[in-house]
Amino acid sequence: MRSLAFAIRTLTRLPVGSSPLEREERSLVWYPFVGALYGAVCVLFSRIPFPAPLRAALIIALSSYLSRGFHLDGLADFADGLGGGWTAERALSIMRDSHIGAFGVLALIITLLVQYSALQSLADAPLLLFLVPIFSRTMITLAASFLPYARAGAGSAAALVRGATWYHFLAPLLQVITLIALYTLRGLALRASVGFLAALLSTLSLMLIAQKRLGGVTGDVLGAIEVVSESAAMVALLIPLA
Repeated sequence: MRSLAFAIRTLTRLPVGSSPLEREERSLVWYPFVGALYGAVCVLFSRIPFPAPLRAALIIALSSYLSRGFHLDGLADFADGLGGGWTAERALSIMRDSHIGAFGVLALIITLLVQYSALQSLADAPLLLFLVPIFSRTMITLAASFLPYARAGAGSAAALVRGATWYHFLAPLLQVITLIALYTLRGLALRASVGFLAALLSTLSLMLIAQKRLGGVTGDVLGAIEVVSESAAMVALLIPLA
């Protein structure tokens, strides 16, 4: 269970275990489960008898706290790198800078506005809300398994990405497919599938951009993928389906 502890420690601020994991890629199988933990906490907060806008804000605040804001930070860094770096080397250098630039600020504002707006409706749809962090954490496993690490040296996700191969995505994918199938029992399988497809398409788009502009992924790119795929899933889950 060291791989589970490592996944929880990587994706949350919870101090679960302290032993290093020799092969970090083995923790990827647990990413959907950690997403389910996020989903359960978000659903719990959505049941608080507050107005929908306040519940939406609390869910965003709670998720940011539990993740230590790493994924939002990754989104800002990735946006700054793409906006200010015309070469891969320059973009990666900008992404290492601890200061946030105009592109990062814009990316955060737009993303948080989208999430805040979507969550005002999803807060009243707990079964759909539960899926969102599961989808987004699964998307991290997709990018880590199929793209190389962009930097030549060490980095926050270097060991994870360099050790991962395509089959490390299979178990997380099967978990999500099984979960969507179970949603058939509540008549929500189609809506869940649309949400997953939106998360998948947004992730593939960012993967293509990262591969073209950076030559692969970094910890910041994985964080950006988590946030963007989460936002895409939120919006798609609200699409009216006949």
